[in-house]
Amino acid sequence: MDDRTREPAIEVVSIRWERIQLILDVRPAAGFAFDPAGLRLEQVGGRGSLPPTHVSREGDVIHIRINVMQGPDLQPLEPGRWRLMARSRPGLPDALLLVSGPTAVAGDRVAATFRLRQGVFRSTPVVDTDGSLALDVGFEAGVGFDRDAGRAGMARQRLRRSLAGVRGALFQLALRGIKVVAGRSGRRVLLTSDSQAGLTGNLKDVHDRMVQRGLDRGYRLQTLFKEGIAGRRRMVDRLRLAWLLAAADVIVIDDFQPVIYRIGVDPSVRIVQLWHASGAFKTVGYSRVGKPGGPDPYSRVHKNYTYATVSSEHDVPFYAEAFGIPEARVVPTGIPRMDRFFDEAARAAGLEAARAVFPATPGRMTILFAPTFRGEGPRTATYDQAGLDYAALHALCVEKDAIIIIRMHPFVTEPLTIPEAFRDRLLDGSAIPLDVNDLLFAVDLLITDYSSIVFEYSTLGRPMLFFAYDLEEYIAARDFYEPFESFVPGRIVRTFPEMLDAIRRDDYEIERVAAFAARHFAHLDGGSTDRVIDQLILGR
Repeated sequence: MDDRTREPAIEVVSIRWERIQLILDVRPAAGFAFDPAGLRLEQVGGRGSLPPTHVSREGDVIHIRINVMQGPDLQPLEPGRWRLMARSRPGLPDALLLVSGPTAVAGDRVAATFRLRQGVFRSTPVVDTDGSLALDVGFEAGVGFDRDAGRAGMARQRLRRSLAGVRGALFQLALRGIKVVAGRSGRRVLLTSDSQAGLTGNLKDVHDRMVQRGLDRGYRLQTLFKEGIAGRRRMVDRLRLAWLLAAADVIVIDDFQPVIYRIGVDPSVRIVQLWHASGAFKTVGYSRVGKPGGPDPYSRVHKNYTYATVSSEHDVPFYAEAFGIPEARVVPTGIPRMDRFFDEAARAAGLEAARAVFPATPGRMTILFAPTFRGEGPRTATYDQAGLDYAALHALCVEKDAIIIIRMHPFVTEPLTIPEAFRDRLLDGSAIPLDVNDLLFAVDLLITDYSSIVFEYSTLGRPMLFFAYDLEEYIAARDFYEPFESFVPGRIVRTFPEMLDAIRRDDYEIERVAAFAARHFAHLDGGSTDRVIDQLILGR
């Protein structure tokens, strides 16, 4: 195949968008074959070049995914035309990939528009005049979200980016200076978090397992934390953090941590993100580009991770999209803090801890109501408590001989207002210093909405209800990686009376739970912590 070939190479079966990714389904023309591994996007009149985000084959159809926000250098595709190139077989040069005709691509009907802070980014699949399949990328500055529109807003943005760039450059300069003094031993592992005051969750499991295996004798394990998301580090801790980051050979984090992104990409340092959530449910990170409150796709946030962990292959593309990194950097080792769910002794200890905090649970049906927050983050997080009918909940608990533990998301700071008369059955679990994973072992029914807690709980094989009273609004503001109705492993209820009725009749659609757990957990062996240590931290 070469550029002079005028015969169509492919038939376009379908074109659609999933958030920031263009999905192309194509079928090779009769009598024609090409090497899917050789597919590339080439910038017309420029030097940009990159392979698609992912290519797979199902029968005679080839599925191509292109993340338009993850072009060269992990930045959005530059404005201009990008043509899809291929080779007929390994060893031959790339050539244009011609389609079956100009009507195969619907132009504006499959265009995607993303309103950014800087302006409007638009991407449109087209058929070029020579018959090749291409992608037109355009950018119109100064017409983004209202708060950033206009010359004054753009000037402020440029100033903020310049200041951030200066701070980042000074920080990297300081790190290089500290490295000269501190040196590198090849055996320093730093575990740090901006959202926790000490070792918890994945970080604790990894740290404790390394000590248990005696690895602390050959590696220097260091930690540094902060008093919660809104807390500020003392000056001595800021200086210590700079020193520890400069001297570390491996940096292990569990959440968003701004200082990490100022380090840039240093091939001699491994940055391992042990994200605190299991599975991919509601969209996060760069998956929210173009939505109000969404991130700046030109940012470097998250993009310097060497590795990020997930629980299964199913979730690899979602986390790669959210972090703005190649899928090869997302590794399905499993989630360290999930190991306790597959360890009988750990489960028994967790159950004992939960019952010690909630002594009313043994012998009664225990229901956990654990919704996620509404809002854009910790500063604006809320939950509409006015929609909770405490009297009706209490009456149902008496009828079922049950208790309900209400646990709001940690971002929600407004206290619960459970009337005193109902507190024998309705328990406030929001401020209790108990790991929610230990609490789950004592729970017979989970009621939630859009929280990732469903992943952990699904491994117990117990029923769930999804109280999604504001589903349409939540989709518009946040959205999901997969359609909510087909994704969740349980019955969806839209009103409070409907939720009460489902509990009264034990109508949970529990048959959906086992398949959900099997899809989202590739490892049910309790060995995720060791895989993270051996594969990602020690690099064995």
